[in-house]
Amino acid sequence: MLFLAVTLGFFVENTREHFIERKREKKYIESILLDLKSDVQWTTQFIKDQSYSVNSYDSVILLLKKDKRSPDEQQRLYYLVRMAMRSSWPNEANENAYEQMKNSGNLRLLHNHDVADSISRYYFNLDEISYITTLLTLRQQAVTEYEAKIFDGSVFQDMIEKKDFSFKPPDGNPPLALNDRNVINEFFVRIHYLSSIMVYSINFAKEQHDHATRLIRILEEEYKL
Repeated sequence: MLFLAVTLGFFVENTREHFIERKREKKYIESILLDLKSDVQWTTQFIKDQSYSVNSYDSVILLLKKDKRSPDEQQRLYYLVRMAMRSSWPNEANENAYEQMKNSGNLRLLHNHDVADSISRYYFNLDEISYITTLLTLRQQAVTEYEAKIFDGSVFQDMIEKKDFSFKPPDGNPPLALNDRNVINEFFVRIHYLSSIMVYSINFAKEQHDHATRLIRILEEEYKL
């Protein structure tokens, strides 16, 4: 009887601990799901904005290559070059829940190894973002240096709507600060390298978006959420 009582007590305690761990696991998964859904929203907007920036720089090159531009084209040139830089920013990902789970040693709570592997693979791939961010920042700086040579900074300043920090096209027919073809060609080269990393970042964000979407579906099905 004593052996049976001890065995039963052990079984009850083990069952209770298992129940508590499954409950904690589900709480962590709910937090990871919130982060993943935030990533999906972020990457959707990121892809849209980066694509706008790439297309804007394409138009900037076409306009600068023209020997003569109308006042409307000159206004559009200033607007596009300013908005192209404003619309380009580094990709992001929300890793708070995963990092908390990893740092506390609670990844062991994930009872389904396939699910655990899928989660770890997603967050491991996000390490690429820091590399992309470094290149993007350097190439943005390189382009900005040549914008300062070619465009009149006072025109950019007049384009700011200070109430909401939006931008409007400039008035009139704002001239370039410099119309040297060699300098403009250097500007084109810098735009090319910036656009290249932006296209790379768009493709990475699409993969990130798709991976997060698949992982959300897996977690919702596995944990009945």
